[in-house]
Amino acid sequence: MKRSRMGMALASAGLLGLSTLTAAAPAFADYGNTAVYQVELSANISGPHGGGVWLWLELSNDGKVDYTGSDCGHGLGAAPDHGSTTWSDVNGMLVIPNVVLNGLGGFPATVTVPDTLGHYTGTVGSFLTLPGFIPPFLGNSQLQVAP
Repeated sequence: MKRSRMGMALASAGLLGLSTLTAAAPAFADYGNTAVYQVELSANISGPHGGGVWLWLELSNDGKVDYTGSDCGHGLGAAPDHGSTTWSDVNGMLVIPNVVLNGLGGFPATVTVPDTLGHYTGTVGSFLTLPGFIPPFLGNSQLQVAP
């Protein structure tokens, strides 16, 4: 009898969780229906004077971009980055201007990545413009361009 009640309680909890997930699914499914590309970028400089930028960008078929992520300098803490901008495809490169990096004082970076799906590596400045005091040839970047 005790096992039966326990089983019913677990089944009910599972159904409640499933119904909550199912009810929330349309809201998540609507986001990105017009996505042409998703871009994930991690650009980092290690060490006590380093820092990093971590971004996810969704490029829609209407030329709009939604992005979220964060950036930081070691010892300064991370700052959230999120917003909307535009994108264009120029000579095989996706160009995304005005990605605001709040940890760098609101610096308007430009993200430039290949328009071919795949995984890419480079230095911290390979896919992202940075303020002049950050040497673009240091550190490393990991980039994923996905559908």
